[in-house]
Amino acid sequence: MQLRETGLIREWIGKYRRSQGFGRMLTILSVDILTRLSNIILLPVYLRLMSQEEYGLYNYILSIVTTFSIVLNFGLYVSQTKYYSDSHQSERRKVVLFNIVVLLTMLLAFFILIVYAFGIDYKLVALLFKNDIGYPRFRWAMLLAVLVSVYTVILANYFVTSERIRLFRRYNLFRLLLVNVAALLSLYLLQGDKIHIRLRYTYLTELLILVAFFVYYVREMLPVIDKKIIINSLKLGLPVMFAAIWGLISNYSDKFFLEKDGTARDLSYYYLAFSIANVLYMICLAVQNSWLPTFLREKDLRANVRMTKRMLIRLAGGLSILAVMLMVAFYLALKWNVISSKYNPALPILPFLLVAQILNGIVLLSSNYMIYFEKTHWSLFIGIATSVTGLAASYYLIPLWGAMGAVTAYLTVQLAYLGLYQWVIRRQLSRWAPGEILNQTGQ
Repeated sequence: MQLRETGLIREWIGKYRRSQGFGRMLTILSVDILTRLSNIILLPVYLRLMSQEEYGLYNYILSIVTTFSIVLNFGLYVSQTKYYSDSHQSERRKVVLFNIVVLLTMLLAFFILIVYAFGIDYKLVALLFKNDIGYPRFRWAMLLAVLVSVYTVILANYFVTSERIRLFRRYNLFRLLLVNVAALLSLYLLQGDKIHIRLRYTYLTELLILVAFFVYYVREMLPVIDKKIIINSLKLGLPVMFAAIWGLISNYSDKFFLEKDGTARDLSYYYLAFSIANVLYMICLAVQNSWLPTFLREKDLRANVRMTKRMLIRLAGGLSILAVMLMVAFYLALKWNVISSKYNPALPILPFLLVAQILNGIVLLSSNYMIYFEKTHWSLFIGIATSVTGLAASYYLIPLWGAMGAVTAYLTVQLAYLGLYQWVIRRQLSRWAPGEILNQTGQ
């Protein structure tokens, strides 16, 4: 009996090893996850090179940069994936890439010109920060960080969508090595504001790597303006952008109110726990990068639903096991003083954030159906509803419970997201027959 089971396991492993799709996903996941986890692996070093207050404030700034970079993609990374995957001719795909980048650059330039010409960024900073952080020193570093992050998303999306896995792997390995070396050396060797130093040298290094690899992207473009692609990309992408704006409110209201009602130390506890729990969401992002092109290419709705459900169940199970391992590892790191005991308050809030990030990852992958059905406006409606939930929960709970109130608010938002997405998806599945989906998405 044991020999038979061993044979079945070997056969199962062999089948997946021979599978081109599995090999592709494994390659993307291994490199993408390693890149995203580098800050977690090096977390004890960063915590020793930055004070508790600097660490908390830096991560708050970084979360703002990351969120704005998602919004300022104008949803065009979704349009790129959709229309590149739907195009079967090489020339047509090249035209899609050119129009996406031109549209992104024009929209981005217009937005930045307006914001910086009228000093709107100063008003945003005054709203987002309780205390004066000396924003003029950070102004150009934050702009650089946002711009680099925007084009990093669109470039990485292209590498995965076009299945240029070697380039994707090389790009992420360079980022993994060079960015962390630059950040750590600058923090260790340079005197001054550690927040500004880390922000500046991290994104200067990111910029150099981005420029070097963007050449491969540009080479694949055909410089032909296509109004239909531009209009369709805006129709598909803008609802995603507005949903991201509302998502900014719902997913960052916990951090916003904690910064207002708490201290920099409260932010440091919260962000440390959040950084550890975010490992789970990073894995989901990596899965999303490799999964979305496959998801969109499957035109048989029943097969797509079956495939997606199976993947989500396995992913949730794997993430739950990893969550327990992260909890134990963090406890041991505190006990053995790998991480200073001054971060002990992060321990009780970590389990709730782990659960929230598992839900957040499932929501991310579930939202693919909005692209599949070309109903991205539903993401906007869901974002509005959850932003109200997040604001209300954060406004009432954080002044009462501090960091624990922030965790509760964040978990409430993820539950609201999951419930609403599942409701919309079920409604759409009940209305569309597989044949109709094939015709709709094949247009």
